[in-house]
Amino acid sequence: MVNYFELFSLPAQLPVDVAQLTTHYQQLQKQHHPDNFAVVNDIDKVAIVQKSAIINDGYHTLKNPIKAAEYFLSLQGFDVATEQSIIHDTDFLMEQFVLRERLDDIERKDNFELLDDFYAEIVACQKIVYNELLQFITNQDWSKALNQIYKIRYLARLIEQIEKLQEKQFDL
Repeated sequence: MVNYFELFSLPAQLPVDVAQLTTHYQQLQKQHHPDNFAVVNDIDKVAIVQKSAIINDGYHTLKNPIKAAEYFLSLQGFDVATEQSIIHDTDFLMEQFVLRERLDDIERKDNFELLDDFYAEIVACQKIVYNELLQFITNQDWSKALNQIYKIRYLARLIEQIEKLQEKQFDL
């Protein structure tokens, strides 16, 4: 498995310095872009395309704060790709239930101003959970960090639902 932090010559820490990531990404893309190797044999072309795909995947993973956190935890030996863990924070789960009811109510009212306000509220909540995640990672409190990842996923799904409803306002 390729270590994306090493690939981009970045320290294995969060949050990722996106400016530095982008600089290293552009350098690697220039070196390994398939168009630069048009005259090589087919076997080498496959290897070059694979290297380019790894560079792209690594960039998109580390550029996204949530994916970067999931990846960082996977480097610590945790399987964050599957949602096998159950959130034991009943207050959080109840809050999610209430938030989904609020979203249903906003949708019934067809009020896009309320929807935009609700979106801002959920994004702010997600930022708080993310900052808590960073603190747990810093303290190497892995179980709490994993729990934060699962919370972020709940909030991300809610944000996706809100964004779909927001798109409806532009439907003709």
